[in-house]
Amino acid sequence: MRKKPTLKSSFEKDLLVLENIYSREVFRLVEDNIDLLLIHYRAWEQALYVFAKELGIKNSNINEIPYKLEQVLFNKVQKKLFKTNIKKIIFGIAGPGAVGKETIKNALGFNTVVNTTTRKKRKNEKNGKNYHFIDEAQFKKIAAQNGFAICMNRKKRGKYGIQKHDIEKVLQKSQIILIEENPINLTSLAEYFKIYKDYEFILVYILPPAPILLHLAARLADRCQKTNDDFRSAIVSTLGTRQLSEFKSVLDSINKKIDVILIINDDIERAVTKIKILTKKF
Repeated sequence: MRKKPTLKSSFEKDLLVLENIYSREVFRLVEDNIDLLLIHYRAWEQALYVFAKELGIKNSNINEIPYKLEQVLFNKVQKKLFKTNIKKIIFGIAGPGAVGKETIKNALGFNTVVNTTTRKKRKNEKNGKNYHFIDEAQFKKIAAQNGFAICMNRKKRGKYGIQKHDIEKVLQKSQIILIEENPINLTSLAEYFKIYKDYEFILVYILPPAPILLHLAARLADRCQKTNDDFRSAIVSTLGTRQLSEFKSVLDSINKKIDVILIINDDIERAVTKIKILTKKF
């Protein structure tokens, strides 16, 4: 009788997909941390199956699901967009860490609303470009004056917010704008943006191709090698329970009638082209 593959054997089989894509050092780093990654591996797969089922995608191989989700959601939003008289688009960009959000934002070239944070500035980050870096007192003052469209406290990471005047500044000069946040906060922002009648808000959630968790882990490992960050700590903070909850929340956003597209970042040029298709009428 043929043995049913174990979770570990399935994981190790998927791991081989990375061998010809990433460097040997990255591959080994991922392989050496299989114990920690296994904790999250099946949960991500299950979340994909649930997402697919909710959108009517049945009997699909796990590796095919991300692309099928992308196609279904994209077609729905594209059809709606080209039937409306909307004059401007607000793209809310979200996705797990190391998925390539910053690279895609830069390649798109649209004006971006700069978020505000109290966390320390990282190497290569620029004040006013990556974030507005301020202290706790300044943050509290802005919040007390109702200056944030949305703000939140991220445990052990600092306070984050999007200032209303930063939104207004970009809206005045652009037909298409970008805002990067997690999908839960973007869903709240979608409610805020209802005051702007000529705008269409679209939540863009970015994922790597399947196996999702392993591609994310490899990209994270590559980043940790360049920044000298601890990979195991990064796995927990970037690929763990919080990020999985955020992915699951995208389905809640759809159920709240928010326009959502899923973009598979298997190639930057492809991902950027896909998003830009929605802007052709502007």
